[in-house]
Amino acid sequence: MDKTKAVRAEVIRRLLAVSAVFLLGTGAAHACSPNLSQAQVDQANQLLDQNRSKDAFALMYPLSKEGSGGANRFLSEMYQKGRGVKQSSFMKRHLNWMGAQDSDPVAMYRTAMDFFERGHRKDGEFWAKRAIDCGNPDALVLLIEKFLLAGRQDEARTLIEMGLDRSVSRVKFIIAEQFDKGGIGLSKDTKLAYTWYYLAAKEGQVDAMAAIGYYFARGIHGVQDDVAAIHWYHKAALGGHVESMTAYAWMLANGKGAQIDKEEARRFFLAAHQRGDINAYRFLNEM
Repeated sequence: MDKTKAVRAEVIRRLLAVSAVFLLGTGAAHACSPNLSQAQVDQANQLLDQNRSKDAFALMYPLSKEGSGGANRFLSEMYQKGRGVKQSSFMKRHLNWMGAQDSDPVAMYRTAMDFFERGHRKDGEFWAKRAIDCGNPDALVLLIEKFLLAGRQDEARTLIEMGLDRSVSRVKFIIAEQFDKGGIGLSKDTKLAYTWYYLAAKEGQVDAMAAIGYYFARGIHGVQDDVAAIHWYHKAALGGHVESMTAYAWMLANGKGAQIDKEEARRFFLAAHQRGDINAYRFLNEM
């Protein structure tokens, strides 16, 4: 039996098994471990780097059969990227799902993403909540954003409180946005928004860095400071934030917060344009 057929057969077996889990109750299914050591992951990655994909597959596949959710997730990544196997979105999804069944928190999160992307909201929420119960921060952010988009403010607030208790940096950015616009029943408060943006930015959230740059550029929180604005736009730009690349370049080109530097401005305008920013292209042509 070839690799794909073997995994498909395993998918069918797991479907039957999970049906029994739902009928009997989910209490026994809430373990939270990939059941895969870092040494095993490193060994498989080394084999892939050596173009020994069959050996990497041979290492991970028996582990997946023994119930290693992490091994199933690793195989999923192989199919997603086409590393030694034929690229397959079907196999990527189902191996993630198998990894989720075998209690890997990251696979649970990715399974939630897969279900949401295909329009299966209830299944997406189920696996996101499972991943959250296992402490996965990405699943927490995912579900907060889904609840906010759906107008489910009470549920979003509950998860935001959980995220703040867990000190999830992206949730700090989300609460800043809510103070910025007066969302989820909060009063609009730009000073509190700035405080939360700053906390998120200090933890590496580039969207928060960009927001701080905008706050200083416009004086939204009562302090207009071009030097601070260009500093934060630059940090966000270096982190890959496209609009900040354009903002930083514009400030350099016009001597706002720093001496005029046309060459540096042109470099960042070009980088932003290559990433699809229309304004960057316009500013670049005006130089």
